[in-house]
Amino acid sequence: MLDIVSKYRNLLANIGAYIEDSKFKKEYLIERLGISRATFYNKVKKKSFTTDEMVVLSPILFPEEAKAFEIKEALRACREDSKAGKTRSHKDVMADVGSKLRS
Repeated sequence: MLDIVSKYRNLLANIGAYIEDSKFKKEYLIERLGISRATFYNKVKKKSFTTDEMVVLSPILFPEEAKAFEIKEALRACREDSKAGKTRSHKDVMADVGSKLRS
């Protein structure tokens, strides 16, 4: 557990550099966070983003890691469903995909 706290502390300590290195403009980040420009710059300076704000920022600043996390979570959920017997036939899955493509 302490390693998670340490990594989060390190993330916040370097948040300004991550934002500077990002391909996104600060205005886009401000818009996504739904905060004022002054609040954003204060948060960067004080390294005081909340965990909810970091949930918004992280996929923007670290898209590869976010995608890898999303895939891992989907696989975990699939394994749990499989263990619980929540499976679907290939035919049913393909029918759903086909209907979504036609929409």
